[in-house]
Amino acid sequence: MGRRKGSKNKRPTIDPLHTIMTNEERLEFIASLIVDRIENDQEGGRKLLEKIRGCDEPELA
Repeated sequence: MGRRKGSKNKRPTIDPLHTIMTNEERLEFIASLIVDRIENDQEGGRKLLEKIRGCDEPELA
């Protein structure tokens, strides 16, 4: 499928912060996102944990 008539060739927007990060910085960034998500899940009733764990494991006390 071609582009629409009159549309211009646009370069994709690239966030320079993520393109210049080292592997360690990227890992730390992803780990912090995971930790934030887990903290939000704990505050919100642990729905993410239930989704990850599945229904067949016993509930933690």
